[in-house]
Amino acid sequence: MEPRGGGDSGDSRPAAAACPPFQCRQDEASLTLLLLVPGIQPQSLSGEVAANRYSVRFFSGAVAYALVLQFPAANRLAAPETSVSVSAHNAAILLAKATESTGLWEKYCFGLDASALQERLFVSEENVDGFLHTVLCPSSCLQSDLEAQMLIEVLDVSEDRSQIRLKVRSSGSSTCC
Repeated sequence: MEPRGGGDSGDSRPAAAACPPFQCRQDEASLTLLLLVPGIQPQSLSGEVAANRYSVRFFSGAVAYALVLQFPAANRLAAPETSVSVSAHNAAILLAKATESTGLWEKYCFGLDASALQERLFVSEENVDGFLHTVLCPSSCLQSDLEAQMLIEVLDVSEDRSQIRLKVRSSGSSTCC
């Protein structure tokens, strides 16, 4: 039942690896990567910090996992990981932001390897506000129409929940959407 042993190429990324479910949260000085996989074998967890990329590989039972997080060029990480904690239900990895890159970052890309990444926005007031403006009024709508019709106030934002307040202004009979 030792998946790392043997002569096959299970330790390399291509066929066998799966992308783990995860959450990535941030504060002004650091990122916390939470790998939502039970039964991670601590000795198999291997991470690598590059300037604006973090990659990690690990095993849970016979399943190999791989994850690459890629950040915009202006968002740089400090090497190595600040801490790695593995429990029976998940693993938490703390990454420090480089001194010149502190503050809240807007987005990152993720995937099994650097050749096929998907973009994800960090949860922030600005990102939620931008998303709501896009959803509530299609691009065919004029911004002035939206501002005349809706008042959007982001009250609280976190990875787990967001609280917003929408107020409709009745400044005329024209409708935006």
